[in-house]
Amino acid sequence: MKPAAPSIISSDISINGNLNSGGDIQVDGTVEGDIVSKKLTVSSSGVVRGAIEAETVVIAGSVTGQIKARHVTLIKTARVIADVVQERLSIEPGAFFEGNCRHFPPEGEKKVLSRLEPIKPAVRREGEPLIATAESVT
Repeated sequence: MKPAAPSIISSDISINGNLNSGGDIQVDGTVEGDIVSKKLTVSSSGVVRGAIEAETVVIAGSVTGQIKARHVTLIKTARVIADVVQERLSIEPGAFFEGNCRHFPPEGEKKVLSRLEPIKPAVRREGEPLIATAESVT
C-alpha cells in the first residue's frame, strides 16, 4: 500500500478546529486547535496554537501550546512557547524556545517506572554528616 501524500495547510488557509491524521501534515498557514498526526511539519510561515501529538515534529514557524512527540526538532527560525514531552529534542542555534521540557521513557520502561516507589529524602540530624545511606533512606 502506497503511503498517503502529506496534507498541506497552505499559507492562505486558517483553520479553527482540530486535525487528526494517520499520515503527515504540513502547516504553512494557521491552525487554532489540536493536531494529531504521524509527522507534523510547521514551516517558517506556519502558526499552530494548540496541543500537538505526533511521532515526529519539525518546527520552523510558530507554535504555542503543548507538544508530545518522540522526536522534536526546532529549526533556527522556530518560535516555540510550549511545554514539550519528548524522547529526543534538537534545537538549532537561533531557535526560540520558552517552556518546560520533559523526557519520557520508551513504552517498555514506563510500566517499570510507574511501579517504583519514590525515594524518601535523607534526614540530617544534628551532628551527623550530610551523607545519605541506605539506612537513612528507608
